[in-house]
Amino acid sequence: KIMRIHWNNMSSIITQALQATAVLSAALWFKVFATNIGLGGAKNNAGTRPAEDTYQKNAAEATEEDKTNLDRAQRIVNNDLENIPYTMVLAWGSMYCITVAGAESHAFAQIVLYTIFVASRFAHSIVYIKGLSTARSIVWLFGAMCSFGIAINGAVASFKI
Repeated sequence: KIMRIHWNNMSSIITQALQATAVLSAALWFKVFATNIGLGGAKNNAGTRPAEDTYQKNAAEATEEDKTNLDRAQRIVNNDLENIPYTMVLAWGSMYCITVAGAESHAFAQIVLYTIFVASRFAHSIVYIKGLSTARSIVWLFGAMCSFGIAINGAVASFKI
């Protein structure tokens, strides 16, 4: 049995959920790109880029602050890699199930959960840069809970197809 999505008959809340998922995914990608650029700068300042990158500081010239900033930037990138790709896949899988099922109540939940997830990922990087351990754990937990919520929301919607 082939599923056909009738785009002209799709409800506005499902359309809004698709649009929100697309915009939020783009925002996450820009955030990931920015943190990777930040990591490159931190590596440059700490003198840890490849030898052919002669414009960087010499490792011996790097201060303790440069080394601390490098470690922090690397941890931010690693944490993003551990959380963002998986949740993006879950969000789009959930959106597929919601769209095919025409599950309007799940569309609203998608918008709320994915928005909170994206906001928590931005907040996570900010509090990580500032060295706020408790706040970092709290915003990470909010994001993780939203990841599970997105997965559950999509799974439940799939049973309405």
